[in-house]
Amino acid sequence: MPATKSMDPAFAALTEAQLRMIEDQLSNNESSTDEELFEFFIEEGIPVTPARQAIEAYRDQYLTEIYEEGQTPIRQGNNARRYAPEERRFRPV
Repeated sequence: MPATKSMDPAFAALTEAQLRMIEDQLSNNESSTDEELFEFFIEEGIPVTPARQAIEAYRDQYLTEIYEEGQTPIRQGNNARRYAPEERRFRPV
């Protein structure tokens, strides 16, 4: 059985608005380079560590999967729930 974990500690001090902005950019911004996205996060007041972590650890996942709101890898770790199109429902990662 995989170990469960909750919110990535690098993001624990961020506000809900900051988390939503990060997850929106990770999910929808396909055109910016990693460096451009990093600079955007910094300009938006995200500290360096979570800005880097978001890009390095999560960008590919968010671009290729659809997650249930609030049940994302940043917020839920191994308890995240992604959309399984073949089943037409959200299921654990």
